[in-house]
Amino acid sequence: MKILDRYIYEKLTVYFLIVFPAFSLVSVFVELIEILRKSKVQDFNLILIYILAKLPENFYYIVPISLIISAFVVANEIVKSREIYPILLNGISINYISTRIVIFSIFISFLQVLNLEVLMPKSNKVYVETYQKLKNQPLEDEKAIAYNLWLRLDEKNFIYFDFFDLEKKVGKEIVLISMDENFLPTNRWEAESFKVESNSLTLLRGKEITVKSIEDVKVSKFDEKKVYVSVDPEKIKKLIKEKKPVSITQLYKVAKIAQNYGYDASYFWSKFYQKLATVISPFILTVFAVGFIWRKNKFITLAGFLSTVLYWYGTSIVSAIASVGNIPYYFIFSFDVLFLSIGFYLMFKTKHPEL
Repeated sequence: MKILDRYIYEKLTVYFLIVFPAFSLVSVFVELIEILRKSKVQDFNLILIYILAKLPENFYYIVPISLIISAFVVANEIVKSREIYPILLNGISINYISTRIVIFSIFISFLQVLNLEVLMPKSNKVYVETYQKLKNQPLEDEKAIAYNLWLRLDEKNFIYFDFFDLEKKVGKEIVLISMDENFLPTNRWEAESFKVESNSLTLLRGKEITVKSIEDVKVSKFDEKKVYVSVDPEKIKKLIKEKKPVSITQLYKVAKIAQNYGYDASYFWSKFYQKLATVISPFILTVFAVGFIWRKNKFITLAGFLSTVLYWYGTSIVSAIASVGNIPYYFIFSFDVLFLSIGFYLMFKTKHPEL
């Protein structure tokens, strides 16, 4: 069994490493043609940066289709080369091979998660900014909401907030620390909410800690207090590294914070569930595909392959409907459940390949 396992995994790896770069190269040419058509600044370095930065997002959609094609090719080769006969004659069922293909898809799904969580948040920011430069457009403003952020206002004042609406200039859960010339803390203000005014902050429902020495520490509460420090929301926008949440963890964090502070979080929750549903698409679609790969009828096989496109469009449509609150967010998983159910049903129904 170990020899057969190694053989299947090696075949899948070889074909995946052939199909995946081929599709990636096609995506590069498509991106190149598109950016040359739209670009107003013919800068080779910027174009190269844009194409490279766009690759992780393209990979997100290329990886599942590359894996499915690799599985189809491996199954077809095993049958066409008649390698399937000694396998069956040794009492090994066809589902054993299908299961190994599914296990391989789990590993690829893990790589898909790493791409979404590690690469895409950084690359998306780069390609958006590069695209604006190529279009000769001013960089668009950073997102209007900042969260969980420490900032240095000047040499002596530091600020932290849980949530800050940079457009309305109001926020929640603030900590403000002031230092002396020796960089020792002298004042600390904490408040449930705050609003930014010209050259000052108005703190609401909080407390002030004043430190004159180790022996002289005073704590006082207040309903409203004005602290004269300068906070520039426009500068904070430029300090925020991520233009918009991309990964599952980012989307969850933004959605949770927006919800806790009374902002409409429907868009972020729908995107969160959509990413959660599709990040394991290599596994979902492979389970679905193995139910078709052993079919002798080419029309059925082709129909199974092409129907995988419905997975992406269907999930996107359901996510869009959920984003406006017309259906619960968990409905976004409906296509995962549908494709898994069909895949497992067909896979376990297939006892022998149609040779």
